[in-house]
Amino acid sequence: MSWLQTIPAVLVAIVLVFGPGLLWGAVLGLRRLSLVALAGPFGVTAIVLAAELGRLIGLRWAWPQLLAVTVLVAAMLWLLRRSLGHRLHRDPERPNVPAPWRSVALAWAVSAVPLAAAMIFIFGAPDNIAQSHDNIFHLNALRYISDSGNASSLTLGYLGTTDRGVFYPAGWHDVVSLVMITAGLQPAAAINITNLVLITGIWSTGCLFMVSRITGERTMPLLVAAVVSLSYSSFPYLLLEFGVVYPFMLSIAMLPAALGVVFQLLRLGVHTRVSTEGNVLLLIGLLPGMALSHPATIMGLLALSVPPVVAAAYPALRATEQRRRLRAWVGSGAFLVVLVALWITLRPARSSSTNWDNMGNAAAALGEVVLNSPLSRPISILATALTIVGAAVVFNLRKNRFALGMYAVGAALYVIGNLQSMPALRWWVAGIWYNDFFRISAMLPVAGLLIASIGGVALAGTARSFFRASLARREKKAPSWIRPAATGVLVVISLAVVPLFAVQRGISEAAAKYRFSDRSQLLSIDELALIKRIPDRVPEGAVIAGDPLTGASLSYAYTGRPALVPSGTTSPSVEGKLIMDKLDKMRTDPAVCPAVKAQNVQYVLDFGNRSVHPGEKSSVPGLQELTEANGFKLVDSEGDAKLYQITGCP
Repeated sequence: MSWLQTIPAVLVAIVLVFGPGLLWGAVLGLRRLSLVALAGPFGVTAIVLAAELGRLIGLRWAWPQLLAVTVLVAAMLWLLRRSLGHRLHRDPERPNVPAPWRSVALAWAVSAVPLAAAMIFIFGAPDNIAQSHDNIFHLNALRYISDSGNASSLTLGYLGTTDRGVFYPAGWHDVVSLVMITAGLQPAAAINITNLVLITGIWSTGCLFMVSRITGERTMPLLVAAVVSLSYSSFPYLLLEFGVVYPFMLSIAMLPAALGVVFQLLRLGVHTRVSTEGNVLLLIGLLPGMALSHPATIMGLLALSVPPVVAAAYPALRATEQRRRLRAWVGSGAFLVVLVALWITLRPARSSSTNWDNMGNAAAALGEVVLNSPLSRPISILATALTIVGAAVVFNLRKNRFALGMYAVGAALYVIGNLQSMPALRWWVAGIWYNDFFRISAMLPVAGLLIASIGGVALAGTARSFFRASLARREKKAPSWIRPAATGVLVVISLAVVPLFAVQRGISEAAAKYRFSDRSQLLSIDELALIKRIPDRVPEGAVIAGDPLTGASLSYAYTGRPALVPSGTTSPSVEGKLIMDKLDKMRTDPAVCPAVKAQNVQYVLDFGNRSVHPGEKSSVPGLQELTEANGFKLVDSEGDAKLYQITGCP
């Protein structure tokens, strides 16, 4: 498949992701940038609600469910606006005039076009896959949703290998599977196409929206925000190859838009027409999609909201009016209670983070956040320079200092996430993210975007003032073309600086994970070739055993033939565990064959013992001696990859 051939699927993804949100936003009276920036997060919420509704009423997962939810919610919002319209909007004294469509489109293009080019380079071909461990689950989950017609987060956990449903936040899988089913794609292509639309749409517009809540919707601040959004290596490039944690990536992409609504709710920055009640309603529309993409980002939102909440509450707490002080105490107190309660309860088991206990260097991490070079990557020159300028500006003007506070919160989370010497503190602060400082580093661009953009806007304004002063001294009037030309030159120069060092490393490291080769980590060229022939060798419904860590379980994602262990490393069933432990003893252990028949396991896919984890070996005890004497018949092979039929169980 070529990228040109993906255009219809890209259009399908755009309609499915942004269509519901555009309708909802229009009904609520949102305009221009606010409308397009919130459309994507609203669309994700619509999709996750449709997935749960489909399971509840027993419908197979498909676009009509999304259409029904979209229309139903739009009707409810229309009725709400008719009855409470005067409470959803207000007329501020100094309203923030929405930027014209041409400015929004230009700023979006400055961010999205280079980002799309980088992502297409990373993916290589539309049907390449990230050669990493978590992608085994993601690819097989998409196939499971397509086969079962069930996209509910309540049941996705074990991909149908147990009778009971297991919760797994399926927001990202819901979005990608809907694009996959509607456009008729295979899982690999659906992932790349949908991620391309999600990042260039939701992330790019969300960054513009967040920054413009403080700077105003003028062309120059929008362009500055667009350029700055490209200047970090840890988002989105890191999350395209680390893990891969695609669901977390989607939730982080939604985070700037959510923070922008928080700024509006707290009435920080420029004044908007949306009232307190209206902003609460916008947050309600955002949060389900974010929570069911990855719940940890809800906590990231709360953490990064602490400085804005303090900035909004502080003047009110010092006010002479008692009623205003009371509202500030109640509001900030309620926020603190919610933050602490959720921080204590919304975290995984302590055992889930043990693999990070001996990793991290807090001293090095401190330097990395200052230089915007997390994970020992090179310095991000543009982001670092603009952050320094932004810090100087907010201190000098005594305005918007909370932007620096947000940067400090992100830095603290990252540094403490690297702190080995104080495990209790590390777990309490960073345990929500499994003590995984790689994940936390992906929030640093969101934390630093505003302060860096403030610095960029200040520099651009200073340059414009010098230019105007120079013309005034010469008693000349600037020609009409000079302003757009100068703006274009600044943007081009900035975009030329962006990929240097940090971003260049991020792109190249991500691209290396999306290439098939003889030694690619998850699936090699030979292994993929053998998998693609499985439909000619294995009847429908026959289950295939194989070591998941070698990529053998991806036979399900590519062919639809069930894998005994489609995710994780062990089967959740007693029979499955027995098969994985003793299948090659079927002729000597009488318990094996009944288990084989109960699970309908008829074939074994053998990809050797090279694990998806670099430098590690994987060994499944029951899949070691795959000989004819032990009840196995070789039916196909490609290089070292082999497909066996089980013949030892009559």
